Amino acid sequence: MPAPGGVVSTDVPPRGARGPPAVRPESGVVVLDVVFLAVTVAIFALVALVAKGVEKMGPEARPSSARPTGRGGERS
Repeated sequence: MPAPGGVVSTDVPPRGARGPPAVRPESGVVVLDVVFLAVTVAIFALVALVAKGVEKMGPEARPSSARPTGRGGERS
């Protein structure tokens, strides 16, 4: 209802007025999130492959020589 003099107050929203609509991420933001996750997984996979290749390039593991048992007794 207008105030006397025909001026409408803008300080108070009318009855039944709703707040601003819920904020939804734009589709471009969602796509960037998916791309970031895919690139992160790909980098970890690449690092794992490089580590495996470096491990294969190294010398073969040699069996250790027989050692006398210490205070712990026989080990299996």
